[in-house]
Amino acid sequence: MREYSDTGSNFFVRWLDNRYRKRIEKERNLQVTVGNRERKSFLYRLDRVLDYSGLRNRIGNISAEAYIAFIMAVVIITGMAVIAFTGNVFLAISITFIVISISAVVLYILSGVYYSRLEKEIMTFLNLVENFSKTENDIVQIFKKTIHYMEEPLRKIMEEFCSEAESMGDSGPAFENMIIKVEHAKCRELFRNLSVCSKYEANYDEVACDCRTSMLDYLSVKAERKAIIANGRAEIIILLISAAFIVLLFSRITENLFGILTGTMVGNIILLYCSIVIMICLTVMVIFDKRS
Repeated sequence: MREYSDTGSNFFVRWLDNRYRKRIEKERNLQVTVGNRERKSFLYRLDRVLDYSGLRNRIGNISAEAYIAFIMAVVIITGMAVIAFTGNVFLAISITFIVISISAVVLYILSGVYYSRLEKEIMTFLNLVENFSKTENDIVQIFKKTIHYMEEPLRKIMEEFCSEAESMGDSGPAFENMIIKVEHAKCRELFRNLSVCSKYEANYDEVACDCRTSMLDYLSVKAERKAIIANGRAEIIILLISAAFIVLLFSRITENLFGILTGTMVGNIILLYCSIVIMICLTVMVIFDKRS
């Protein structure tokens, strides 16, 4: 993991980062003793999502606790503002639920963008590893040479790997930390194969060639499913447009529809239900690409 200096950092930030690293270490030890487990702590899962979305690198190595604290602060402020302006507690609860849902959707969107950007860089990375492995046997030095030609987010991942491998004097733990931070299954597979190669001093160019073949097959299958994904996304968009049209239609034949929805218990329940449906639709649209 990263090593941080005390300069310019406060005790609270170091405490959060220490808890983050302890969770990673605890989960790694459990995987060694009992193997992969489906049940993992909520904080550990949220840490992984923050890594997969790229937020941890963008916002001062934010941890699960810091993200939860930020969202709770936004929820409280939003709820108090709604109550102050409308005096409607149920509406405030509905709005705070929407805020929480939006925070989850934002993470999904960011992780989807991160996932796609990472996938676009894998083939370039494989070609670079194959080329540089012909003149270099040390995996850290190979990765160092690839950094100059890589784009984010893989460039940042490579920089962290090289820094950790050199500081620890061992590429094994650095590979483990790198694999944990990556969601893309093919990218994780590639890093595992390179880790095994570095351990047994195998030929990196052969591994890169095999991984390229596997990646091409994966991209071919994914391309065939793009039409299905596009159709599913189009159906969801049609559903949302139809719902908006129905609301517009009712607003024409019902006086003060907005007041009814926001000022009555039944209206609040309808708003809450519609919000849940919209959030589910948006989430499904976001995760189509990753789960395809």
